[in-house]
Amino acid sequence: MAETSDAQHPSQRSSPVLSDKSAGGGSADSASGGQQTGFICGVVEGFYGRPWTTEQRKDLFRKLKQWGMDSYIYAPKDDYKHRAYWRELYTVEEADHLTGLITAAHEQNINFYYALSPGLDITYSSSKEIAILKRKLDQVSQFGCKAFALLFDDIEPEMSKSDKEVFQSFAYAQVSVTNEIYNHLNCPRFLFCPTQYCSSRAVPTVKQSEYLNTLGSKLIQSIDIMWTGPKVISKLLTVECIQEITEVIKRPPVIWDNLHANDYDQKRVFLGPYSGRSPELIPLLRGVVTNPNCEFHANAIAIQTLAFWSKCSADTKISSSISSDIKLETENEEGICQEDAPAFLSENVYHPRLALKNAIANWLPEFYQEKEAWGPISKPQPALTSKCDQI
Repeated sequence: MAETSDAQHPSQRSSPVLSDKSAGGGSADSASGGQQTGFICGVVEGFYGRPWTTEQRKDLFRKLKQWGMDSYIYAPKDDYKHRAYWRELYTVEEADHLTGLITAAHEQNINFYYALSPGLDITYSSSKEIAILKRKLDQVSQFGCKAFALLFDDIEPEMSKSDKEVFQSFAYAQVSVTNEIYNHLNCPRFLFCPTQYCSSRAVPTVKQSEYLNTLGSKLIQSIDIMWTGPKVISKLLTVECIQEITEVIKRPPVIWDNLHANDYDQKRVFLGPYSGRSPELIPLLRGVVTNPNCEFHANAIAIQTLAFWSKCSADTKISSSISSDIKLETENEEGICQEDAPAFLSENVYHPRLALKNAIANWLPEFYQEKEAWGPISKPQPALTSKCDQI
């Protein structure tokens, strides 16, 4: 989701006049099931680039449990069967691999969300396409997966000619498919990532977006909607911006946080703490998942400081940004600015500098451990040669 800047994204078009036809699956008010309780907090592997290895993911599950987090979303953009070849079923070998991964997550009490991104080429009005989508997710359900997501980010906001004959807008098409899939899977934990997933991509604005307002009124209420904030990569998240999107989508959002994402510039690695978000936001949110650096081992600080943040209820009201102009003469022997990192804080108060200090202290012992390589070095998975079903 963080591969391109806002300026590089394809232009958005206003939706046609909406009507109630073809909403599909029932309105938001008719929802039942889902059993979704608690604050979602964890990691989304949702970046562009080489996906993490099996051993890295299993290591992540152990750490998420250790740090008191509860969710992992499987959504690597460059996993062919997640996005480009979403119609393809998994082979026996791939099925065994994914089953083992889901089992490993559940052993650590981590909710494993399997995400699929069919938006590049799906025909929303095709019963054959919907059957293929159901078949794919039914297969993953047989692997033991109990939570799912449909992602429609980073796609052109357009419909095929046949879709236009059935649906009055792009939003109605996505809602129809999502509601039907959700009900087909017996209302599991379910996430939805919209095409307009931040304020800068809302057309024309968040409040006036026909697309977002349709999601709010027609998407089943127990389906959670993801949001990145004012921008794709949001430096700050404020109470006001969260209240605005909540009013439109008629539910608290799950923040897909690209604060530490680097897939748009892998010459950079982000090692700072989780910042720019007051813990006062927590009661206003359904959850937060971080989409961090592509480099797995660079994420100890990003993930752990999010865990610290999620357990707090207030901050120190001091600027949380860490910039190069901090006065070095104010630093103590540990390199921490005295005014920036108080020695003692209540456990419910979050301070980015102090969180950084604690996360580094917890991370350093790993540098002294002898570890085997994270599995064999292999080339990226080649493009599948089998033909997908087309309409």
